[in-house]
Amino acid sequence: MGDIKISRILCDFLVLVICALPLLIFHEFVTPYKRGFYCDDESIRYPYRPSTVTRQMLIVVGILIPTILIFLTEIFRYNVWEKKCANVFKTYAIKNRTVNRLIVRLYTFLGFFFLGICFNQIMVDIAKYTIGRHRPHFMDVCKPNIGYKNCPQDHIYISNFTCTGTDKYLIHESKLSFFSGHSAFSFYGAWYTALYLQARLYKPLHSKILLPVIQFSLFGGASFVAYSRVSDYKHHWSDVLVGSIMGSAIGIINAVCFARVFKHREIPPCDRKLVEDDEIEMEEGRYIKNDISFKESKKPDNVFRSQQFKPISQDRHTNERSHYVSSKTPLISPYDYERHHMIDHRIIMPPVTSPRVKDI
Repeated sequence: MGDIKISRILCDFLVLVICALPLLIFHEFVTPYKRGFYCDDESIRYPYRPSTVTRQMLIVVGILIPTILIFLTEIFRYNVWEKKCANVFKTYAIKNRTVNRLIVRLYTFLGFFFLGICFNQIMVDIAKYTIGRHRPHFMDVCKPNIGYKNCPQDHIYISNFTCTGTDKYLIHESKLSFFSGHSAFSFYGAWYTALYLQARLYKPLHSKILLPVIQFSLFGGASFVAYSRVSDYKHHWSDVLVGSIMGSAIGIINAVCFARVFKHREIPPCDRKLVEDDEIEMEEGRYIKNDISFKESKKPDNVFRSQQFKPISQDRHTNERSHYVSSKTPLISPYDYERHHMIDHRIIMPPVTSPRVKDI
C-alpha cells in the first residue's frame, strides 16, 4: 500500500503556484523591450485583423480537450480493462483512509500537464518581453509619429519614436511577436496528450486506427492554430515555427521525462501476455508468415547463405516442432536466430580423407 502524505500534496500545489507567479509578474509589471524599426520595412505594415482563434478557443484546444481525453482514458481503463484483475494494482491511503487509484492517476497526469503549461508560458513570456519583436500589424496599431505615413529615407533605422495609436493594449501586444504563444501552447497540449494516450492505451480500442485518428486530430488542431496566426497577421512565419518547436519540445520532455508516461503504463498481468505477443508478432512480421515460411530479403548483406541447410523451428504457441527443407538456398535473417533462437542451423560437411601416396 502506498501512503500519501498531505504535506506532499500541499507542497505540490505550492510549487505550482510559485511557477505561475512569473506569469503574473510579466503581464502586470514588465514592459516589452522597445525595439526600433525601418520605416520601409513592409513586413510590419500589414493591417490589423481580429484573431481567428480567440483565447477562449485556444483554451478549448490546449486545455479542455486534453483534460477530457485524460479523464476518459483513466475512467475507461479503470472500469473496463482493469476490472477483471483489479486486485493486482497498488492501493493508496491518506491517514489510513483508502484513496481510489483513479484519483491518484488523475492527480499525477493532470498535475504534470498543468505544470508543463506553466513551463511553456514562462518560456514564451521570457522571449516575448526580452526580444520585443514587432508584429506584422505593428505600424497599423502603433501609428508612430515618425515613418508611418512618409518615410524620409530608405533603410533608416528609427528608434526614437512615439506611438500615436489610441488603443494602449493593442500597442503593448504589437511588440510581442516572437515567439508565437498560441503555437507553443497548442503543440504542447497535442504532444503531451498524444504521448499519454500512446502509453496508457496499450490495447486497440475496438479498432487499431481509432487511436491514430485521435492523435492526428490533436496535431491537426494545433497546426490550424499555428497557421491562423500567420494568416491573421499576428506573427511572422518564423515566430510560428519557433513556437511550434518550443511547445513540442516541452510537451515531449514533460510527458517522457517528468510524467514518465511510458514507465507508468501499468499493464496488468492478465493483459501482459497479450500485449507481449502482439509486439512480438509485429516485430517478426517482416520475416515470418504463419508458422515458418520465410520471405526472401531484398538486402543480401543482412543474411547468410547455406547450401545444405535444415532449419528446425518450434512454434511458441503450440510447442510443435516442424521441419523445413528447401531445395533452393534459403535466406534467413540473423535477427531470427540471434534474438529469438527460433532457428537451429545444421550444416552437413562432406567427409575428409587423406590422399594416397601414389596420387601425390
